Amino acid sequence: MWLPNAALRKPQFTCIIVLLAVALGVMSYFSMPRSEDPQFDLPITLIEAVYPGASPLDVETLVVDPIEQAVAELEDIKKIDTSIHNGGTRMEVTFIYGTDPDEGFDDIQLAIANVRDRLPPETQLFVEKASPTSVSILQYALSTQPMDYKAVSVASEQLQKRLEQHPEVRKAERWGLPEQIVEVSVLPERLKQYGLSINQVSQALTSRADNITPGFVDASQRRFNVNASGNYKNLDEVRRTVVLRGDHSPITVSDVAHVAYASDEPTYLAYYNGKPVVYLTVQQAEGGNIFDLTELLEQEIKDFQLVAGEELIVERVFRQSDSVETRVNGFFENLAQGLILVAILSFSFLGPRASLLITITVPLSFAIAIGLLDMTGFGLEQMSIVGLIIALGLLVDDAIVVTESVHRSIGSNRSAIEAAQHGASRVGAASTIGTLTTVFAFLPMLLLQSSSGDFMRSMPVTVSLVLIVSLLLSLTLTPLMASKLMVAAAPKWSLQNLVDHFAFRQYNRLLVPILNHRWLTLAASLVVLIAGFSLFPKIGVALFPKAEKPMLLVDIQAPPNTALHETDDIAHEVAEMLRNSEGVEALAINVGNANPRIYYNEIPRRGHSNYAQLLVTLTEYDDSKVNQLIGNWRDMFAGFPLANVTVKEFQQGPVTDPPITLRLIGDDVAKVRLVASDLEAFLRSTEGVVNIRNDIGEAQIELDLNIQFDVLALTNVDVAEFDQTLKTILTGSQVGVLKDQLGDTYPVKVKGLSPSFDELAQVDVTTREGQLIPLNQFVSANLQEGHPKFFHFQKVRSSKVSADAAAGFSVAQLTKQAVDFLHAYPMPAGVRFEVGGEEESRNENFSGLSHVMLIAGLGIFALLVFQFQSIVQPVVIFASIPFAVAGAVACLYLTGFSFSIMAFVGLISLFGIVVNNAIILLDTVNYNMRAGHSAMNAVVAASATRLTPIILTTLTTIVGLLPLTLLGGKLWAPLGWVIIGGLAVSTLSSLLVVPVLSYLVVRRRNQT
Repeated sequence: MWLPNAALRKPQFTCIIVLLAVALGVMSYFSMPRSEDPQFDLPITLIEAVYPGASPLDVETLVVDPIEQAVAELEDIKKIDTSIHNGGTRMEVTFIYGTDPDEGFDDIQLAIANVRDRLPPETQLFVEKASPTSVSILQYALSTQPMDYKAVSVASEQLQKRLEQHPEVRKAERWGLPEQIVEVSVLPERLKQYGLSINQVSQALTSRADNITPGFVDASQRRFNVNASGNYKNLDEVRRTVVLRGDHSPITVSDVAHVAYASDEPTYLAYYNGKPVVYLTVQQAEGGNIFDLTELLEQEIKDFQLVAGEELIVERVFRQSDSVETRVNGFFENLAQGLILVAILSFSFLGPRASLLITITVPLSFAIAIGLLDMTGFGLEQMSIVGLIIALGLLVDDAIVVTESVHRSIGSNRSAIEAAQHGASRVGAASTIGTLTTVFAFLPMLLLQSSSGDFMRSMPVTVSLVLIVSLLLSLTLTPLMASKLMVAAAPKWSLQNLVDHFAFRQYNRLLVPILNHRWLTLAASLVVLIAGFSLFPKIGVALFPKAEKPMLLVDIQAPPNTALHETDDIAHEVAEMLRNSEGVEALAINVGNANPRIYYNEIPRRGHSNYAQLLVTLTEYDDSKVNQLIGNWRDMFAGFPLANVTVKEFQQGPVTDPPITLRLIGDDVAKVRLVASDLEAFLRSTEGVVNIRNDIGEAQIELDLNIQFDVLALTNVDVAEFDQTLKTILTGSQVGVLKDQLGDTYPVKVKGLSPSFDELAQVDVTTREGQLIPLNQFVSANLQEGHPKFFHFQKVRSSKVSADAAAGFSVAQLTKQAVDFLHAYPMPAGVRFEVGGEEESRNENFSGLSHVMLIAGLGIFALLVFQFQSIVQPVVIFASIPFAVAGAVACLYLTGFSFSIMAFVGLISLFGIVVNNAIILLDTVNYNMRAGHSAMNAVVAASATRLTPIILTTLTTIVGLLPLTLLGGKLWAPLGWVIIGGLAVSTLSSLLVVPVLSYLVVRRRNQT
């Protein structure tokens, strides 16, 4: 083989090239991006609209329908999922996979801009991409004692600007800050005294505040801009605004209203450990180093505190770099542990010199591969690091095979260089094909067309790069070093001598009767296969496990009519119940909104007066203790009368619905609610179902105003005047802006005092002639049942009933029970259901993985046909794959894990791994046959000769994965156990079944 020969002929050049590649890799390691999770663009755009005071039906008609219609006309739209509630809506638009998320985002913004004039003017729109880069890496709580929102607003804005000056910062945001306004509180009795309506006050202020630029004047050779009326400069200007010219003196705003700086009606209240606060969050720009940026920002915050003084209290709520450090350091610890185990195993088998050759390949391969990984645009995160760990057990295979072959060549009375050339060339082709088969098993994962594929994409790239680099080093540097170190026979105490003794004394003798009774051997093997596969229904199927973070989310859903202040009281009562629990370190309370986004697949809700969320920080994460804590809290809140309280952990994987989700679709909301209620009752009676959420819930009570439009016309009241009066009384109207000397701006809002039902009826409306008529002349009010919340799915009305599975229960099994219930349910006409959640995601992802598995299998088979110039021999090699699958299933069953998506990835990985042993064995059989051996002798001799490298490569792969499997968490354990179990059983098949099949093939070939 030319590559080992070239390296041995030019050793200096070979060493310089390797050292240069290593140096580049080391530099890349220190400069490449670091993050906790993979950085990828989700094909999802989020649209939120806030329409204060509007009922869900009004939101649907006036806001949702126009936006949905505009968005649905765009190309490449896969799904539109809309939540409609009091005062707003949240729309999740998913594009077909492969659509450029930036282009899709721009298209949606353009579509919304085109319908903006059709939406109510008060509608506030928020459009953002659901990108992992929009996750906050820092969350701070700012406060004073006592709380002064105006002072905190000024300080937080200054700090926000300082943080955003750094180019590595994508965005800094403030949360839970009531908008500071100039409030004009109209006094009803004063209005009646002067014969005025609230609209007249609003109109006077609006007219005064209109910021119209008159133009300019020319004087001599200069031009001057003319400033006329416009923004208010202070409160006195607002107070002195004339509402009406009286007979003796003008009536001003101060005569009929109180004017003062105030906090607007809050929609979001934030607390940290019981104190009112304002949250400040920071997002990292893509491609940065989270550790360097966090250190920089924290120093910036400390410097700002020194300037702001002790009055400003700044507390850290969340720091992502802590979990990144834990994750990255933990993986590198697993890597180091695996490397040590591999080194010990190699030393035990081959002695110090040979083990040095094998062990040194690992850090060199990793260093060079990290440099290449950096060039491909990936950084260091959990998926790429796991790729390094998976590769750890595989990359030494080539070095082991080459070293063992060189060792045997030295034992054949060759010189060191000749032995290195012969040994490396002898197994070079087989090693190359073996490595390429493994790479072919991983690379098709790049074709996985889903968010899960994007989430895992760096892993197959990392594994492939490491394996290719390892192959090149084993065919160049390994024979070169072997020729210099003069690899001698293994020490007498080495395990290789023990294995060789077994191979040539017992194993070869055992093979003869096995080959003679080949059909009995194959029948026994078939029984083992059937037994392994029979366990599959018992292990269950899952998607992604928990994230194992020392944080929990507690969602509080109060009844539909609950006011924000009442939800606030409930949230604090829940917090007090949790505060003294063992292991709780801190509590962040969010009322009206979810906590700012701190995890890539948790997208916060906002604008719900009956919703609150608690972020509970734990002192540490211990799986058993956290499960017990969650169980205790769920029991505690099972009968909580004030709200539905759910406790959940953060979940790995892409953005999905809750694991158990049933989508009910139908235009008749009453019918959908009936089915949803019955389904909810069924789930509550089902063991293992927790955190049940019926999104459509119970009906809410609404105040319905019956307007007599004929009376309006007779009294000459303008409809717009009437609507504006109601809006100003109930929610307030912005009439201008005050801009003070510091340049800070404050909206000027006219508000009425919150009226009772009777007081509302006495509010006056102005006719076109200027007369005042109370509302009760043409309006009657009555309470009626309304819809608090419902959904659209693909523009059709729908709702969701969702839940989680308790620890130890299968999501798939519980979902099946719910589906069976709905199939047997007497479904009302016009209502149908669809399965969402984990079942929907699993079908999409496993379907893609099945295609990947097919592509991987065909690619590997094509390589083997090319190598062996035969179709039958690759079939023999593939015979080890079913045994690997059976071993993987049995191992999952014994360890108690479900067949998750990572287990599926492990299974695909096995395709390339398990065939390597069979390739080396069959290649040696062919070599012996060409040397003139009989079929029996060729198979027995090849099996005995390859026993040591087969066992050693299997053990190195297993021990290399053990730290990740045992200590890496629930995400990686199924992957590790699949490879370990599958490799163990397939190795036995390589030593027993493959020789039998090889014998049948070569014996038949000899006979023909």
